[in-house]
Amino acid sequence: MERTFTNFLQALRGAEVRVSVAETLDAMETAELMGWGDREALKYALSLALAKTPDEKEIFDATFDQFFRFDSFRGRDGETPEANSGEELEGKAGDLLDMVQRRDETALALAMQQAAREVNVENIRFFTQRGLFTQRILGAMGIEAIDAAISAAVRSGEGGAGQAGQLREARSYLFEQVRDFVEQQLSLQGAGASAELREDRLRRSRLGNLDRRDQEQMKVIVEKIARRLVALHSRRKKLRNRGVIDIRKTMRRNYGSGGILFDLEWKQRKIDKPRVMAICDVSGSVAAVARFLLQFLYELHELLHDIRSFAFSGKLIETSSFFKDKQADDAVAAIMDRVGFMPTDYGESLSNFREKFLNDVDKKTAVIILGDGRSNFTDPRTDILKEIHDRSKRVIWLNPEPPPLWGTGDSEMRRYAPYCDLVRECNTLNHLERVVGDLLQVAQKAA
Repeated sequence: MERTFTNFLQALRGAEVRVSVAETLDAMETAELMGWGDREALKYALSLALAKTPDEKEIFDATFDQFFRFDSFRGRDGETPEANSGEELEGKAGDLLDMVQRRDETALALAMQQAAREVNVENIRFFTQRGLFTQRILGAMGIEAIDAAISAAVRSGEGGAGQAGQLREARSYLFEQVRDFVEQQLSLQGAGASAELREDRLRRSRLGNLDRRDQEQMKVIVEKIARRLVALHSRRKKLRNRGVIDIRKTMRRNYGSGGILFDLEWKQRKIDKPRVMAICDVSGSVAAVARFLLQFLYELHELLHDIRSFAFSGKLIETSSFFKDKQADDAVAAIMDRVGFMPTDYGESLSNFREKFLNDVDKKTAVIILGDGRSNFTDPRTDILKEIHDRSKRVIWLNPEPPPLWGTGDSEMRRYAPYCDLVRECNTLNHLERVVGDLLQVAQKAA
């Protein structure tokens, strides 16, 4: 039962019900107190321990019903026989050929479950594993006895033809039941793996190649990554804030106790939140990467003191207010209406930035530039990027193109690179996560 319960919790997590270690222990204690005799009472009790929202309650009910309905075969008439207790079933499991000939669906169900445990069917994760686990379960049940009986009936001549036909029909029925069982297990146990595979694919996919169907899922992934980064770097900040005793303050505080150190004072280090200015090329496929970078940064508002964003194709404008007043999709659409779909001119855009915003850059400012550096053979104004670099704390250039293309054609990346602290290829969520994580880590180390 402990293994069954563990598999059930795994199925719940695969269905995206969050189950912590503490909740797992509570649920196991609940199951021990309730017992397994009254299924509806157990279902209700476990739902109180494991489902925390109306949506999770709905998912829990569906997962529980699906997971615990495998106690018997579907009858030949399509109906499911009444479930029996484990003690009643134990005496009915025996020779597979005998069970098939007696059409004992309940005993066959028990034999199937026992075989499924032997072959670890709970480890099924992928659609392509259905046939493998079906054959493994049939083998563990003793399917070779039915195959041998069919062969013997055929060899016996005309008198055995009818028996061979009945056995073939029974074997087909058994195969269908086991296959259905395996598919149901896949829908339970494979859901989490499927979600992980889909997320992994999206995280590795070039952002410019994603279609509209992936956009909502990508937003969820970005939010999850941002929450993880917030938790990670907030914890680091707390650890850095406390860890060294301030001797002078401790002695002063304990002066009245004769110097006995009842109360300790810890040295406090102020961890400045980094100020970020993101300058994004929104022409062509670069716009897709820009949108997710901006969403990343705004999701990290707990860690970043001041985020200002700028967008350009031909000329540059500040877009911070767009993201404050609108959702990300609407903000990007409004930005594209203003400055998108125009010939790219990096020199003109850098000139716009120097004229209006360069004085806002100081040694606490991290400047992130996102773009391919292709300026249509216009003056790249590398002198302005040098000014930005000299005034700022750090300049990071994220280029959606792979490094072999840098400096080819109208790309000015080879000329821009000397005035950047970091230049990286960036066209996937994994790239963005790594860059933003490095930015936060460097900011905290420098504080």
